[in-house]
Amino acid sequence: MQSLSNCGFDGKIYPVGPNGGEISGMKIYPGVKDIPDDVDYVIAAIPARYSLQLIADCASKGVKAIHFFAAGFGEIEDEKGKRLEADIVKAAHQGDIRIIGPNCLGLYCPETGLSFGLDFPNESGPVGLLAQSGGWGVYCVREAVTRGIHFSKVISYGNAADLNETDFLEYLTHDTETKIIDAYIEGVKDGPRFIKVLKEAAIAKPVIIFKGGVTEIGTRSAASHTSAIAGSSRIWQSLLQQAGAIQANSVEEVVDVDLLLLHPSAPQGRNVAVIGMGGGAAVKGGDDCLSAGLRVPILPLHIRQRLKDMYGTEAGYSFGNPVDIIPSKTSWMLADAVKVIADCDQIDLLIVHVVFDSWAMVSRRDATEAYVDGILSLNGLVDKPVAIVLHLCATDEAKRLASEAHARLSKAGFPVYPSIRRAARAMSKFIQYHEWRQKGFNTDEL
Repeated sequence: MQSLSNCGFDGKIYPVGPNGGEISGMKIYPGVKDIPDDVDYVIAAIPARYSLQLIADCASKGVKAIHFFAAGFGEIEDEKGKRLEADIVKAAHQGDIRIIGPNCLGLYCPETGLSFGLDFPNESGPVGLLAQSGGWGVYCVREAVTRGIHFSKVISYGNAADLNETDFLEYLTHDTETKIIDAYIEGVKDGPRFIKVLKEAAIAKPVIIFKGGVTEIGTRSAASHTSAIAGSSRIWQSLLQQAGAIQANSVEEVVDVDLLLLHPSAPQGRNVAVIGMGGGAAVKGGDDCLSAGLRVPILPLHIRQRLKDMYGTEAGYSFGNPVDIIPSKTSWMLADAVKVIADCDQIDLLIVHVVFDSWAMVSRRDATEAYVDGILSLNGLVDKPVAIVLHLCATDEAKRLASEAHARLSKAGFPVYPSIRRAARAMSKFIQYHEWRQKGFNTDEL
């Protein structure tokens, strides 16, 4: 109830509990049948053994959907739980009711204020998420929101006893408010149907899937977590590749790729320029880009000469690629340098990185602000994908400066990453998706 209130739920709320009374100024009804008005949606946080009676009461009120937060069904090693799960699905269908769950957190729809998180924002966005795990769903929302991404709908569906991952994937495919689909999946109920719907979804919009339970231990855990049949990692990797979906290996990577997919420009190739301060960071960054499948070509002589003319000397700098540029009090120098590199037809993507652990960046706030201002001034001037990296920081002051910079850059719409390695991996998956679309897809296979 507090989650709904905090998110500004715009419908009527009816608390139900056997002892009656009042909560937050609202009357508590002894049962669903005692509510005088129509009821559309029920959130059930009751012991599993009372579920069948609840369904009967809901059917008599014309309820259309029940979200079973409660556990104790097919996910436990108990035949009674599995039988009960089958029984509630049968009873729900007889009463013309659909079930979300059981054993899940339910729905988050910012537009209507429907929420399962106390701190979830009521601001809508272009990303839809379906998550078999409620915990991963909460973590993904919070990770995304801190990086400037908001959601159209989020569905935590648990055991998927009735409505399942394919139903929700199909819904998000046709939802006009959803431009990107994220998913955490432990297993599927109907493989052939899932494959068909996944192919349709990937043609309509980007689909990013983090598959849980790909090892023997993970498969065993998935079965006890949400009663999922997980499947091998090799099969899933092949399936996602054929369908045109993007495979992620963590929630963080899901959000990393989301940030680039929100960029309006498609990459034209794999040539990346790495621009920033710190020779060691630049060297490691070049290695990370190559490991991710990107290319780091040396900049043409005329581009290197233009950079040398701007800075007046090569001493203390490196203009090859990666490009090592020392912070300056004037923000325009960084912006102009990045623009010169972005205009090079041999460069397709850019990674601009900031190392906050250096003496100049921590002790001279003007240098830090100038560097960030320079990046911000690029907004709208560069039509190639740009990723900003704020390196992990060792000191409290460096962390504070990095946090302030992250907030400013994210608010301006820049994709921000904690390392070049993560930015490079996200860029590689971003490119793979666009390469798949450019090659075309055979709709006859659907």
